[in-house]
Amino acid sequence: MELLVLLLAVTLDVFISEPPLVIHPVFWFGKLISFFEKLKILNHISDMIYGAFSTLAVVAFALTLALIPLPQPWCLLWHVHLLFSAVSIRSMIVHAERCVRDGVDREAVQQIVSRNTAELDEEQLCSAVIESVAENYVDGLVSPLFYFSVFGVAGAMVYKAVNTCDAMIGYRKGRYEYFGKFAAKLDDVLNFVPARISLIFFELLKRGALRYGIERNVKLNGCAIAAMSYILNVELEKPGYYLLPGRKVNVSLVEEAIGAFKILSAIAVTFFATVIAVRIVLLTHL
Repeated sequence: MELLVLLLAVTLDVFISEPPLVIHPVFWFGKLISFFEKLKILNHISDMIYGAFSTLAVVAFALTLALIPLPQPWCLLWHVHLLFSAVSIRSMIVHAERCVRDGVDREAVQQIVSRNTAELDEEQLCSAVIESVAENYVDGLVSPLFYFSVFGVAGAMVYKAVNTCDAMIGYRKGRYEYFGKFAAKLDDVLNFVPARISLIFFELLKRGALRYGIERNVKLNGCAIAAMSYILNVELEKPGYYLLPGRKVNVSLVEEAIGAFKILSAIAVTFFATVIAVRIVLLTHL
């Protein structure tokens, strides 16, 4: 059943992209963390404690969704819907392509990155898109599939809940610095292993990517960004934070990154489908 859930969920993602917003679990997670955020207390220690409680509440809600007891075939369909909502292949491709469809669209880039695009030149905008593609490969595909392959739909949902909280409140500075600290740290922990597994897939595209991703890791779980820079031989820069050497980035290199993302996505799906199949065979014979 897990293998079928994976294949159906990925098929839906490729052809439909995202479920309608009103029935999208990530949308529900966002609404829930926003509700808690409105009630936060303006005190550093209290904010951290309350932020941890809020994040865990969203995680509990995600776990509840995954464990709803339903008869077949409704259980299968529900799990397919949940995993479909947790993975993101086509939506990343669509967003990235929109950013460079007619030159570089500054407003479109702003929709997929947190940095202020008004302050970026064209090369930095293209870099931001490639970095977002690389990060989303981990956040939107490798990590949810890793936790699905180990813990089933519940694992994928818990990861997606934490990742959503981090995306909304896990900023290192500003109004969410303390309220979002727990979500940010927990997201770092959950992404640590999948981010490094992703380097194996980059290695299949270009020898040396795994080592380069580890050595030139731009942040705790930013090794996919370094690996993408390596396989494309492209300069990636987040002003004031890091600069990876390579060719000057342009629209055509963004398109190359999207092409690499498609291949890497197929590799990841095949890998985790194989992991699940092997686990099923081993459990059947024990």
